[in-house]
Amino acid sequence: MSDKTTKILWSGITGRTATCALKTQNEIDNVKIVAGICRTNPNYYNYESLENIKEEYDVIVDFSHTDSFDKVLDLALKNKKPLVIGTAKLTEEQSHNIEEASKIIPIFRGGNFQFKVKKFIDDIVEYAKTNNDLKLIETHYKTKKIPSETSKVIVRRVKDETGKTIDVESNLEYDELINDYKVGPLHCQTKGFEQLSKDVLKIASIMKNKKATGVYDLDRLLKEEETNENYY
Repeated sequence: MSDKTTKILWSGITGRTATCALKTQNEIDNVKIVAGICRTNPNYYNYESLENIKEEYDVIVDFSHTDSFDKVLDLALKNKKPLVIGTAKLTEEQSHNIEEASKIIPIFRGGNFQFKVKKFIDDIVEYAKTNNDLKLIETHYKTKKIPSETSKVIVRRVKDETGKTIDVESNLEYDELINDYKVGPLHCQTKGFEQLSKDVLKIASIMKNKKATGVYDLDRLLKEEETNENYY
């Protein structure tokens, strides 16, 4: 393993994103998942034995559950490691704790992790500047939690950058792992978790070298990267 390799500790290692990341990590330069944490699988660390982790790691990626998140945040703070947060439905208190922790360790909190979707959101903001009849129609696989975190990012960015409100219609229709977004003539669809997993690994690699200066999202991360066009 190269000295340049970003070594990842993945919380929620048996989840769909992590399962795919374990398969796709060899397609990303200098990234390696070296250990995992989950609640039930004895092949990995559990949340009651985090002090027993022996592997050296550079970044923690968390796609777990709100009940486990506090221990992951404490671990990142204790070991001064960057944290990439993909866990949804965190409480207001947990969100406050993230803001405070971002003054001590580098933190990325995603509503959106996909570079393709980030470009789509940028296009929505531009569209909203010259159009007033705004509605986001999102359609997902049947077990998705809605409204999606991505839709929340879209609503926030449109409001922040144009002062306008965008309505959201959320639907659960697909049996396959499909996420579909439409605003006026704009359309974006993602399938499966392969590209998501690759983008999360890329984000973790970038966060390895960031400073503790507030919470990062994909907008901020790419604004600080000189070659952000290479991610789209």
